[in-house]
Amino acid sequence: MRGISVRLAGLLLSIAALAGHAAPALASAVGAPQISAAGIDATDRFVVTWVLAPGTTFKSLEFSTVPIANPLLPSSFAGANLIDSTCAAPPKTCAAAPGLTVYRSTDRVARDRRYFVKVNAREHGHTRTSPVWVIDTSKPLLPGGGRPTVAATNAPVFGQPYIAPPPKAIPAPKMVLPAPPETIAGVLRYGVHARVLCKGEPCYALVSLELGHVPLVFSDTTVKPGGSETFALRPRPVRRARLARRKRAKLRIRAEVTQPGGKRTILVRTLTVRR
Repeated sequence: MRGISVRLAGLLLSIAALAGHAAPALASAVGAPQISAAGIDATDRFVVTWVLAPGTTFKSLEFSTVPIANPLLPSSFAGANLIDSTCAAPPKTCAAAPGLTVYRSTDRVARDRRYFVKVNAREHGHTRTSPVWVIDTSKPLLPGGGRPTVAATNAPVFGQPYIAPPPKAIPAPKMVLPAPPETIAGVLRYGVHARVLCKGEPCYALVSLELGHVPLVFSDTTVKPGGSETFALRPRPVRRARLARRKRAKLRIRAEVTQPGGKRTILVRTLTVRR
């Protein structure tokens, strides 16, 4: 019992500290939960509190290293950037209490990057999502996970509402095809390489290689600010025959790029190959 009491006391102290540093709430959709405070405590664990709107219940909570929403599931964050969560998709059942309004992570987190958090609630079968908060803006934006330090940093930090840059202020992404193959055999053996570049802000890119309207293969990743990622698009085994029997084929490389604030760009390149 003493171990449980110590953990509970630590959680209550963390909540009290966060409450003293709560930021003004941003305007949000009717019925959406409102994050009251969020941060990382002295033991390097996430702590967040929120308020549920009347008639709603808790659904899920996610911490990510990028603020970009999943284009296929907007209530979640995009890509392999999820650091911690409770009841996040795809589980259909969740043991969390419907009235849950506070959370402290079990595991410690790396302190070399910033984090983003949002809370989802249920309302008559619909999902309501809170505005995103950012934690530790003094750190760089680094997609993916990191490693916690050996010992806790004892350096708590508080979060604040995240404000995405205006769409016009975000540089447009680009896609190039370095050394594209000229033959069908080359595509089947080596694939088509597509490089996506994102300046200024991170982006989540879903890239596909298509023959007509049939995707031969697709891949996704998150590109860090000012960086680039190269996709090796080699047709999947079940789709190879469709291309192999052609004498000539016009391929389409399509990239759906999502950036902060929901800005979405479609980039398309075409490539003609012969047997």
